[in-house]
Amino acid sequence: PTNEQTAIAKFLDRETAKIDTLIGKQERLIELLQEKRQALISHAVTKGLDPNVKMKDSGVEWLGEVPEHWEITKLKFVTFFRGGATPTKDNLKYWYGSMPWISPKDMKRQYIYDTEDHITLEGKIAANLELIPKDSVLLVVRSGILQHKIPVAINKVEITLNQDMKALIFRNKTLAKFFTYFVEGLNDLLLLEWRKQGATVESLEFEYLANSIFILPATTEQQNIIEYLDSKTKKIDTLIKKAKQAIKLLKERRTALISAAVTGKIDVREAM
Repeated sequence: PTNEQTAIAKFLDRETAKIDTLIGKQERLIELLQEKRQALISHAVTKGLDPNVKMKDSGVEWLGEVPEHWEITKLKFVTFFRGGATPTKDNLKYWYGSMPWISPKDMKRQYIYDTEDHITLEGKIAANLELIPKDSVLLVVRSGILQHKIPVAINKVEITLNQDMKALIFRNKTLAKFFTYFVEGLNDLLLLEWRKQGATVESLEFEYLANSIFILPATTEQQNIIEYLDSKTKKIDTLIKKAKQAIKLLKERRTALISAAVTGKIDVREAM
């Protein structure tokens, strides 16, 4: 009846508004936690952990001052770069093998243990692919996601790459992890520095990347910074995970409430 329709509509307007407000608060909490996380990383990888350390001008506007004892260098002097390719999809002998072949769609985790696609030895040879050693830094250099984020990860197994990726092979494995934090903490600034202008698809310019200024603490200090950030970001990530779970439960509650009300499972006439 019309009067019950009206009662149900008013009930759901009121109750879903309450749920939507709670969802909005959790979404805002996630935003604040993500901002805090990035600010924490940015400060640690550019200023260090000692608040009393003497600082010097890095000579780079977007980097500002850095600890006086840190070395300032170019990225190409501390790493080797490797690229990738795609074996032709027309030859099935090149695909469905056991060799991990990584593309931007795999770059959703901090550490890569496996990939969605795998190639065969024949595919590797045909595409002239190099095997990337484990504990290298993997970087997306061509993808729509580069509009707002530079995906970066470390491979824990040997892999091959597609043409939209670059691998950075550091002599110092500690430096590899430090670099991933460097990219994450300075994401927005590095996007401006590395982005290729005029490309039809969002891309990073290799020359900008290779010649980018990079700061180099001593290995022991790198380790201290990494341990500090691992601990702090883990706590923040836990809070973000809880907030996302709360949002999921609230959305489920919202759907269930609407379903129950519009199918007569609950009587809302007395709830007005």
